[in-house]
Amino acid sequence: MRPHNRSRFLTIALALGISTQLHEPLSAQLYAEVRGGAAVGSHTATAAAMELEPGLSLAGTLSLQTKGTLGLYAGFVRTEFGCVNGFCTDRDITFTGNDIRLGISVGRQGPWMQAGLLYGGTGAGTDKVSSGIGVEAGAGLAFTAGKFRFSPGIMYRRHNANSLVRTDHAVSLSFDLGIGLQIRN
Repeated sequence: MRPHNRSRFLTIALALGISTQLHEPLSAQLYAEVRGGAAVGSHTATAAAMELEPGLSLAGTLSLQTKGTLGLYAGFVRTEFGCVNGFCTDRDITFTGNDIRLGISVGRQGPWMQAGLLYGGTGAGTDKVSSGIGVEAGAGLAFTAGKFRFSPGIMYRRHNANSLVRTDHAVSLSFDLGIGLQIRN
């Protein structure tokens, strides 16, 4: 699927998710969630494959969950990963991505999945990176204890990494734990 078609598909899926949320707004639960873990990744400008040099992955999210299994989320994610191969050989380089995220999730207890759009950019050090659209998808397992929800999982992200002189992208794979607090019942 071409990137333009993929973005169009995700936009339509997100619009459908929002419309299903609007018919039962009073029965929704609101969660504030913090996610943290480690990420590995690859940046096309380095001419290297997926690097196994982990970096920090942090996210803050607000999610609206219906009584069913569908939910919406919005927040911010910061992903870092190192690079030692390709053009990074013998250099200590860390790539950092800062993105706003918006998407839909499926699942409350037990298995969960989510897919969404990212808006931001990824670059090394002082790179001048233009903002652009990316995508993310994840899966894991969720369980609750009172007003808290714990959700370990894995997230795949394809970040924009366009610079002033070339079109690039970065991908990252994060292994993290989310801790959510139910704000509204």
